[in-house]
Amino acid sequence: MRVEQAQVVKAPREQVFKAWTDYDAWPKFSTLFTRVTVRERAGNTVHVNAEIRVMGRKTSRTEQHVLTPPEKVLVSGETEGATNTTVWKFEQIPEGTLVTAVVETELKGLTRVLGPFAKRQLQKLAPRVVARSRKIRGSEVAGSTEPLLRPTNFL
Repeated sequence: MRVEQAQVVKAPREQVFKAWTDYDAWPKFSTLFTRVTVRERAGNTVHVNAEIRVMGRKTSRTEQHVLTPPEKVLVSGETEGATNTTVWKFEQIPEGTLVTAVVETELKGLTRVLGPFAKRQLQKLAPRVVARSRKIRGSEVAGSTEPLLRPTNFL
């Protein structure tokens, strides 16, 4: 399953990237992540252990983030019944920063039945998630007035 999203954040690219990689803040701004722990930092790679809430159920999640500041983050993640990768790009534009996410998810076993539901959830969640820096740093998201969540692989 593939989902692509893009959103403009009215803030400099470096500021958006810094907010995105503030792992300690994820649970404060996300209904998906209930707990996040940075397991290891080595060079440009960050390993994260997390607890997420999906459809009212808590489960564990692991992620590896390969950082290319301030242009890109490649996220590889795994949770019960799903693996995925997300490429996050941060492009400086006159209006601020264009943040794009391309999510590739593989559902396994019984979770495959949830494919259409999961895709709809990703499509609804991703636009709000793309630019959580609005809440953290006081910047604005073009066309949005609601609080935004932490960008992630979503499942």
